[in-house]
Amino acid sequence: MTTATLPTRELPDRTYSGDDITGLISLLNTHEAHKLDLVAPASSLLASGGKLAIGGLDPVLTDDGFFQVNGLYRPTNTVYQQLANVLEIPSKYLKKMAYGDESDVALFDHNVNHWLAKSGRELLVRVLWGNDPNFPGTTGQVRAILSDRYGINDNLDTTMAVVEGLAGAGLDATNIRALDLTEDKLYIRVEADEIQVVAREFLGDYRSPFTGQSAKDLPVISAGIIFRNSEVGTGAFEIVPYIVVQVCKNGLTQTHDKFARRHVGGRLESGVVQWSDATKKASAAFIKSQVTDATKTFLTEDYVQASVDKLAKDSGEEITDVTKAIEVIGKELTYSEDDQKGILSMFIKGGVSTSGGILQAVTAHAQTIEDADRRYEFNDTAVPAMKIAARLARTSA
Repeated sequence: MTTATLPTRELPDRTYSGDDITGLISLLNTHEAHKLDLVAPASSLLASGGKLAIGGLDPVLTDDGFFQVNGLYRPTNTVYQQLANVLEIPSKYLKKMAYGDESDVALFDHNVNHWLAKSGRELLVRVLWGNDPNFPGTTGQVRAILSDRYGINDNLDTTMAVVEGLAGAGLDATNIRALDLTEDKLYIRVEADEIQVVAREFLGDYRSPFTGQSAKDLPVISAGIIFRNSEVGTGAFEIVPYIVVQVCKNGLTQTHDKFARRHVGGRLESGVVQWSDATKKASAAFIKSQVTDATKTFLTEDYVQASVDKLAKDSGEEITDVTKAIEVIGKELTYSEDDQKGILSMFIKGGVSTSGGILQAVTAHAQTIEDADRRYEFNDTAVPAMKIAARLARTSA
């Protein structure tokens, strides 16, 4: 693997998409060099010009000199939500003041500073420092505003633990099929094509909406796992099993079997946080163990077959009015009109007019969503969508 990258003055990229684990690790090493975590009273924070000012910190030594980390930090969209929660004011109002056509940064500063001064909470503020040419005058980004009981489980340590855990189960980088890093989350998608079952009855006459190939020619479903993590408070570390329909690469997530570990720890002391090696090693060892156990449990023919059998119970109900069914599903699962149109298109192309066709249509549409966070979240709704479709079919029969 790669070694730690020396810090530079430029703010590193926050996102990554691909399948090269060494490239992801290199970026995460750069992040480590630019991270700064601070525990402080809410009253010590200051809003200025729609951003957050941080002071009282020592300069950071880089490979080309000292970098002054005191300055203005641009909040992410997630931070606006977290700040609204801390201040107990509507997030929509906070964002409206901060940016957009009707923004009023002076009003934002006044409101935020007023309520910060009245707050008695201690907060963990996580920032990434560096000059951002897109936002001159800023010193970096505020990545998160969290409880001072936040438990570390950062992306670099998580990624390394996942890689080591996979190795412990006999897997390697060739099994990593997708890596997505967003401002909020990390996703590592692992597949084992060789662990498969034949599912002719479950797939029936389904055909890929992307290539038109029939599942009758490739009636195979294989094993997979998605590892998810957030180091900014938008989710726990999760291990989510899923099965892959090989004819179209639809991934059917089995969220009912997922493992999750929340980021909760002991109270952090005020000041700059230096996460100890012992804390990091303990967290990484736990993740490594869970990854190894999960791969041995979920990446098996028995688990894939059991998942197929469970899905089959709700997949065979005939859908007589697909437009109405998708409309009802859309209301219950808050799909947009565009999403509903996309699902309908995939349903028609899939050629199976059953509740199982809805399942495949949702996962196929998910593949077309560019935003990684939304894509994974949307894909998780496929099984619930099928269950709603099956319920509608049974009640109307």
